[in-house]
Amino acid sequence: MIGVSLRTGAATCLLAGAALGSLTDRVPARSTLRAGRYLVLSGDFHVHAFPGDGSLAPWVLRDEAARAGLDVIAVTNHNQSLTGRLAEWVSRRGDGPLMLAGQEITNPQYHMIAAGIEQAVNADQPAAGAVAEVHAQGGVAIAAHPSRRYRGYDDAAAIAALDGAEAAHSDVHFDDAFRNDLRAFFARARRSSGDIAAIGSSDFHAMPPVLGRCRTYLFVTERTKPAVLDAIRKGRTLAVDGDGNLTGDASLIALLGEVRPAGRSDPNRMWRRLSMALSWLGAAGLVVVGGRTRSRV
Repeated sequence: MIGVSLRTGAATCLLAGAALGSLTDRVPARSTLRAGRYLVLSGDFHVHAFPGDGSLAPWVLRDEAARAGLDVIAVTNHNQSLTGRLAEWVSRRGDGPLMLAGQEITNPQYHMIAAGIEQAVNADQPAAGAVAEVHAQGGVAIAAHPSRRYRGYDDAAAIAALDGAEAAHSDVHFDDAFRNDLRAFFARARRSSGDIAAIGSSDFHAMPPVLGRCRTYLFVTERTKPAVLDAIRKGRTLAVDGDGNLTGDASLIALLGEVRPAGRSDPNRMWRRLSMALSWLGAAGLVVVGGRTRSRV
């Protein structure tokens, strides 16, 4: 009888979580800001997903990105592109933010974001070789959190070949030395390549950090994958940290002015968290009760 009661309670929690989630999981409508002749999109190009080293599946991540006020994300799991390609496939089959196939190329000497690729890039090579492989696939190469712990970017040729560098990252909000490292690297990259894109990224795996806490403003001609990649290649971006501070070309900061793209909009956030908690509690309860039942047989 106790087992039946526990099973009933767990199933009730699971169903209540699913029902509450369905009622509160609303994706907000979003308008696009214009600055001069450009549309201004918000992007996050360092996002991890499930299956892999992230917590959210692509179809869930798409809705979370919309609530975060993002127009485009790149799904960049460590040294694999399968999840990113799944995300891009999902993105083409529904409304919501663009999702680009990507990879975080993870080498002991450097980390690099590859966005807009078709296949996984070999991580067992110098940074310059990885950049060349990304470009051969039509993607863009972005230095990921290039701090003093990585020596792979000591090669000036590799820096000059990069399309972008993370100038804002979630960790800058609790590590001043890391913030200074990113600033120094971006300044050095600007000297090597004047039009290198300033990129802001959350490095999202699971909450926290919050998806889109640091983000990138892109000045694009249209809301498409090619236009997004073109904006990065030509340096038409601004990196934005969680406090709203901008890094990038002064002319773009002036063009943007005081107006900013709409940010996070999630009026039912607490209810959605409750629904997730109930769902996980119910699922865990069913697993535990099922395990006890089998152990008695």
